[in-house]
Amino acid sequence: MLKEDQQKQICAHLFKLLRPNYVDVPKKTAKLLHAPVNLSEISQKMDEEANKKIEWMKTEISTNYGMAPKSTRPVEADPGQAERNIKILPNAATFVKRRNKGNRVRDIQLKEFDIHMAGKLLLSNATLNLVYGRKYGLVGRNGIGKTTLMRQLSLRELPIPDMDILHVEQEIIGDDTIALESVLQADVERNELLEEEKKILAAKPKEGSQEESRLNTIYSQLADIDADKAPAIASSILAGLGFTTEMQGNTTKSFSGGWRMRLALARALFCQPELLLLDEPTNMLDIQAVLWLESYLRDKWKGTVLVISHDREFLNTVATDIIHFQEKKLAYYTGNYDTFEVTRTERLLNQKRAFESQTAQKAHIQKFIDKFRFNAKRASLVQSRLKKLSKMAPIPAVMEDPNFAFSFPTPDMLRPPVIQFTEVSFGYKPEKILFPKLNFSFDMESRVALVGANGQGKSTILSLICDEVKPRSGYIFRNARMRIGKFSQHHVDQMPLDKTPIEFLQRDYPGKDLQTYRDMLGRYGISGDMVFQKNNSLSGGQKSRVAFAHIGMKQPHIIILDEPTNHLDIETVDVLAQALNEFEGGIILVSHNERLISLVCDELWIVSNGTVVPARHDFEAYKKKLLGAFQ
Repeated sequence: MLKEDQQKQICAHLFKLLRPNYVDVPKKTAKLLHAPVNLSEISQKMDEEANKKIEWMKTEISTNYGMAPKSTRPVEADPGQAERNIKILPNAATFVKRRNKGNRVRDIQLKEFDIHMAGKLLLSNATLNLVYGRKYGLVGRNGIGKTTLMRQLSLRELPIPDMDILHVEQEIIGDDTIALESVLQADVERNELLEEEKKILAAKPKEGSQEESRLNTIYSQLADIDADKAPAIASSILAGLGFTTEMQGNTTKSFSGGWRMRLALARALFCQPELLLLDEPTNMLDIQAVLWLESYLRDKWKGTVLVISHDREFLNTVATDIIHFQEKKLAYYTGNYDTFEVTRTERLLNQKRAFESQTAQKAHIQKFIDKFRFNAKRASLVQSRLKKLSKMAPIPAVMEDPNFAFSFPTPDMLRPPVIQFTEVSFGYKPEKILFPKLNFSFDMESRVALVGANGQGKSTILSLICDEVKPRSGYIFRNARMRIGKFSQHHVDQMPLDKTPIEFLQRDYPGKDLQTYRDMLGRYGISGDMVFQKNNSLSGGQKSRVAFAHIGMKQPHIIILDEPTNHLDIETVDVLAQALNEFEGGIILVSHNERLISLVCDELWIVSNGTVVPARHDFEAYKKKLLGAFQ
């Protein structure tokens, strides 16, 4: 072991070697400190100073999602970004409107990044490109990671430039704030100026005083931001989303969760963030509000939109680009959803042809190599072929999502009418009758879509048909042999989570052999080990398929569907439509999905103002009529 003097000599020699160009540094007088240096305290003070330059917004979102960037290359940023306050604004409940955004980067360009969730790799070596002002539809099979990617963006767990981001994910908190005011509150600058104006006026400032001068400045600032127009803009947005003038004056606590989600969406549209993130926005809306939102985003929205939606028509109207999430990659297509399908089909066909051509070419070369591998005269040719084979860039085989089909059992025929309403009146309270007089009938050939604004009673009509509620007066005839299969989100939510799909069917339809239950689940894409998984481990779309299998076990004459598409991806909606078209019984549908209505139903019944009236026109004409009301 070296002595202490030897250790000091070695350290001094190393110190000298490490000096730039071995230049001697003049000695400095040592300073005696009054107390020891506390490095952790210094670090804490530095953090506090840094935090003073950041404006933090309170948020109720928490997550454990993780992202591991593969590249350390920085995202392009505005040179002045470090001198600006940065706001973390992830959701509509806490978002505030920000003006004077300046000339800053508003495009997102991320390269070579991964996203993991719960130890599972969702995206690998992916690229994300979002150009300001474009509207992107993010599509892919359920459970692939679309929502996780969106949350990564909203929580800024991806290295994106400083910009306003709003993720419409949480509903507005219910309190005594009126609906219109809850939207206007997002404009903090306007509210602060109005509050200051109110205080100065209450103090009755004297002419020529400093307060009067400040008041004139406030009036000028309010004029600059068009403060007087804000209530009309907010009211117009709320009206488009289905809020009547009376509803706009109600407190937020008086609304259901679905309506408070609409308030969150209204606040988002009013705030005009640079990047708006929408995850299945049409789930909470009726058809009229969906059509209004399509029109608003297409014609009036100036910022960037990234939307996840199972509604093909919504994406066809709104999207300028489609991002396809598949095989842990993001692929980009210019155009709406229909254009994406055509382009993707062409790409896959070209890729398949190229793969088959290369496979045949490789086989031909390999055959030559195998034949002459040990022939000395052909050694140079064999080496040439081996080199050519090694230099071939591999073309991947076409990886398509697995296809599946739904299939509802064929019922025995019943003579019409199967269901008939005669002078039926109904109200949840005797003093408030919702439907004073209903007269209509259904049979096994009926394909009816009930349409109308939310709150008009479409779901109530379905409950009357299924004998879940009783009429106040009148008579409802139901064929004694008729079996009804009803799908609603309530039934999906009430599914026993501690049971497997097979146990669920066994509970409600006992006495069948195991294969019968497996066959029925298999009709709706629930097969293999999935039939033995607990329902709480299934995705929303998988639970919906189990619910369809539950309907199938009943072998219904009439299938009633109340918003069946909420947890289905676009491909599965088309699969459902095909199965319903092949079904030989009657169908009664309540849905905001334009495509499903168009593909399945040949009758349109309008529920409005206590009446149910068959439309004189088809669904396209009905859409045009609704769109005309927005003009």
